[in-house]
Amino acid sequence: MPTNFCWLSGGYSHSGTIDNFVWKKISGPSTYILESPNSLRTKVSNLEKGIYEFELTITNKKGLTGKDTARVIVGEMSLNPKEIIFKDIEWIFPWYSAIEIKDFNLLMPQGIFKVYIQRDNNPQWEEVTPYSENSANKYDYFVETRSDGAGIYTYGSLYIFYYGTDTNDTPSAKIVY
Repeated sequence: MPTNFCWLSGGYSHSGTIDNFVWKKISGPSTYILESPNSLRTKVSNLEKGIYEFELTITNKKGLTGKDTARVIVGEMSLNPKEIIFKDIEWIFPWYSAIEIKDFNLLMPQGIFKVYIQRDNNPQWEEVTPYSENSANKYDYFVETRSDGAGIYTYGSLYIFYYGTDTNDTPSAKIVY
């Protein structure tokens, strides 16, 4: 809050033809709008405070299905927030410029949090937004929730992506919750 929407994005790896995709809400408040429930990526809007769970089902031409869930937490930051700072994190290579905070899912209580980055050449903390395919931001983040990490990420890690080329420093990350 105050944002009352988010994006749900799914993916698959399958050599055959996919017949359909279906997003549906499986738990949470009754107020929501799934704008494109038959797409891999959909906007969910009209959200209210609470915890939602959405399920994506992908079906191939032979009728075989795969399912996964996404949890969306809508709320407000605490009036007395806490913070954790991770200092001097090294950049991950070779695919992209990112930093990783391992076991983030074990370190943080479940709920609302904000992510910030501080570069060595700038004393200011810059807020990092959640990952979005349509983002034009300098930084964004996501927490890996797939058990296999899509073959390149570690389950439970927080990744902060940087879309620039200056990676000659060891930035710090701050999580406010």
